Amino acid sequence: MDAVVKRCFTVIFVGAFGFSQTAEAMPRSDTTPPSGVSAADFAVPRDRVHLSAQALQAIYLNGLRLGAQKAAGSAKVTSCLLSVWYTDTGTVQVVQVIKSSGMPMVDQACLQGSIGQRLEGMLPGKSGGRGHFAIYWVFDAKESNAAQRPPIKLDPSIPQLPADGGIHPLPTYPADALARRAHGICKMHISVSAGGVVSSIEITQSTGSESLDDACKEAVAKSAFVPATDGEKPVSGTTDAAILWRLPRS
Repeated sequence: MDAVVKRCFTVIFVGAFGFSQTAEAMPRSDTTPPSGVSAADFAVPRDRVHLSAQALQAIYLNGLRLGAQKAAGSAKVTSCLLSVWYTDTGTVQVVQVIKSSGMPMVDQACLQGSIGQRLEGMLPGKSGGRGHFAIYWVFDAKESNAAQRPPIKLDPSIPQLPADGGIHPLPTYPADALARRAHGICKMHISVSAGGVVSSIEITQSTGSESLDDACKEAVAKSAFVPATDGEKPVSGTTDAAILWRLPRS
C-alpha cells in the first residue's frame, strides 16, 4: 500500500504564508466581517511570518495516506485555510480550520502538521499573536500553476474563533497537569449557535490528561465566536480546532 501511495500521490504547497499580528492590534474587521458582508469576502493578506519548510514537510508526511483518495479521483487540486495562534517563540499553540479543503483527511493533515511547529519571520520583541495561513494541495502535476489560483478566502459556513476571548491570551497551563508533567495535543469538534455561543465540544483527540482537556474546553467555551452565515444571516455551524500543551523547558 505504501508503494502505491508514493507512486500516485504528490502534493505541492503554494502560498503557505499568511497575515500575522498581535491579537490585541488586529482590526476588528479582520475577525468580524462588517455588517452585510460575508466572511468569504475577506481575502487573506500576506506578511513576513510563514510556516517553515519543516512544517510543510510535516504536513506532507501526514498527508501521504491521502494517496488512496487521489487514486479514487476525488480531486486534482484543493486547499485549506488555517487560523493559528502562536507564542512569543513563534510556536503554533492553537490551530483552527477556517476554510475546509472538502476532504476531512486533508484538513486533519493540515491541523496535525501545523500544530506545534515554529513559524519563521518573527519580528524581534513580538509577544506572539494570530495569523492566517493558506495551504494548497496539488494531486495532479498538470494543475501546479500557482499563478492561476486566486487567494483562499474565509468560508462563511464555518464559525470563527475571535482574536480575543478564551484563546487569547493563550490558555494557562493547569498547575496540576504541570506538576504531573502532562502534555499533548487536544483536538476538538465544536458546535456554535447562530448567536456565536458554543453549544457543544467533542474531544476528538485527548491529551491523555483530563485537566488539560478540560482547560481546552474551558478556553473554547469562553470565546464568543463569530457565527457562521448562510450569506445573509447568522446560522449555526461547526468547526475543528486543536490546542497544544508542551511542557516548558526547565
